[in-house]
Amino acid sequence: MEPTEQQLVDELEYIAIATTSAMLAEGGFVPPMTMHMLDDDLGDQPYAGYVRARPFYPGDDAHTAIETLGLIASFVNASRVALAWEQADLQIALQRPGELLPTGLVVVDVPRVGEHVVRWNPAKLVQTGTRADGCPILEASWGPAHRIPGGRLPAPVSAALELWRSPRAWSAMEIAEAYLDMEDDGYHMAWPVRPDYEPPQRWPLWRAVVEAIVADSDQPQRLA
Repeated sequence: MEPTEQQLVDELEYIAIATTSAMLAEGGFVPPMTMHMLDDDLGDQPYAGYVRARPFYPGDDAHTAIETLGLIASFVNASRVALAWEQADLQIALQRPGELLPTGLVVVDVPRVGEHVVRWNPAKLVQTGTRADGCPILEASWGPAHRIPGGRLPAPVSAALELWRSPRAWSAMEIAEAYLDMEDDGYHMAWPVRPDYEPPQRWPLWRAVVEAIVADSDQPQRLA
């Protein structure tokens, strides 16, 4: 049986926690904000792929980098997205005043229509060592998860969701240009291989465009 969208989001949350733990143990780093996308147009296997935010400077540049994630979800015509980030890391990047929020992973599950759910996974970080290059080695101890329907979101995350949900008809050229622009800027995008039994003729337009770009390793950075 194919997993439901809810089961997919649950699995993505599990992977995000495991990835964060591994990166902290490797060198005290956390993954950049990541947006996973599901698309009803893809049929039985709706997972479309993910995009990670580009490197950014704290402040306004961080806001812009995060908001722009919504463009990818827009041209994918995602039916549901899940965004993941480490809370204290994002608060520092956005230069929010006041006492730092607790450390932990936030996963926001957002349908195109309806209320989002904030999944809060608190973590206590303990330094267990230091690498040769000076980076700390941290161990994450995860506390009980909380589910907060309609929970408050950071401003750039809300802006990204609004950008995604705003109606827009994308042409093949616009999709390609947006994709290549974001790739040049440093956004990391990944797209799972579609099942062998699924004919490309049934793919939505965006998937065909992305496949053509990814398959052509000699693709110029701009289309004519």
